[in-house]
Amino acid sequence: MDPGNDVGRGKVTTRIFMKIIVGSTNPVKVNAVRSVCEEIWDEVEVVGVKIESGVDEQPRSDEETLRGARNRAQGVIGVAEYGVGLEGGVYEQDGKLMETAWCVVVGKDGQEGIGGGLKFELPPVVAEKIRAGGELGPVMAELLKRKDVKKQEGAVGVLTKNGVTRTGAYKQLVWLAMIKFVSPEWWR
Repeated sequence: MDPGNDVGRGKVTTRIFMKIIVGSTNPVKVNAVRSVCEEIWDEVEVVGVKIESGVDEQPRSDEETLRGARNRAQGVIGVAEYGVGLEGGVYEQDGKLMETAWCVVVGKDGQEGIGGGLKFELPPVVAEKIRAGGELGPVMAELLKRKDVKKQEGAVGVLTKNGVTRTGAYKQLVWLAMIKFVSPEWWR
């Protein structure tokens, strides 16, 4: 099969029902996964389950952030066709504190798909508070004087004035992590 001839979006399978479990109850993460999966499968149920990431509340490297996403995905696999983990973190680069995020999708068969991105520089006032031991979500809530920013537009939405929302950014990561599952012909 020539993978280049199989271009275009459409339902990947004619399977009647697919169950996906997200290793988080954060509505931003669950909604991002649901949105992508509804584009892939005809009938899908996406459920969020509280799973510990196994990393710090504020992951401080790309490696730690990816490990947290993987731990979340692996923590929910077994009762669904796919387990999905999404994790946001920060890392230092060239004296700047950067945001990062990863998505890991694990199939029942153990196959793993990975997608990462959402990399941008955090403002000095935010970076200072995180370097002092804070976590991005609560730091943004404190600075904005409102609750649950990370369950809404997130720092990326605030800083881009909703040009990029956290849900939209996470949808891209989910799509990237789903590549092996929606285009398996490239891995034969």
